Amino acid sequence: MEKELFDNKNSIFLIFNWKMKKAYDKMFYPIIRELELTQSEADILLFLYNNKQFDTAGDIAKYRAMSKSMISKSVDGLYQKAFIAYQVDQKDKRCIHLTLEEAAMPIVQQLKKVQKDFFDQLTHGITEHEYRVIESALDKMYTNITQTLK
Repeated sequence: MEKELFDNKNSIFLIFNWKMKKAYDKMFYPIIRELELTQSEADILLFLYNNKQFDTAGDIAKYRAMSKSMISKSVDGLYQKAFIAYQVDQKDKRCIHLTLEEAAMPIVQQLKKVQKDFFDQLTHGITEHEYRVIESALDKMYTNITQTLK
């Protein structure tokens, strides 16, 4: 990494997060352009596919750190393209569950491939042992962040 950027060792986390997001979006740019999707729409399709237990706009906002207005706009776009459906929760009418439509599945598969390629590139050259160490450190950081947010 660019040593001069990291005089403060804590900067590495913020810069890494920023660069990772930029690289992730860059890898998706050709496919979302081809499929006539926005990055947010692609993110929502992948989120719903990868996290079937989380199927509300609130879940997406919580776990993908997207604004509610962006989620609303993207969900409306996906609904109009017939890629997702809405279902009102029977116990709480204010809660709306989102489900992927069959028409979205070929697109989701293409997006999944790009996502896999991104993570393969991100972890290229990292040994299994190094990966386990990174995973362990990230798990501890996640616990620390979760405690801070309580």
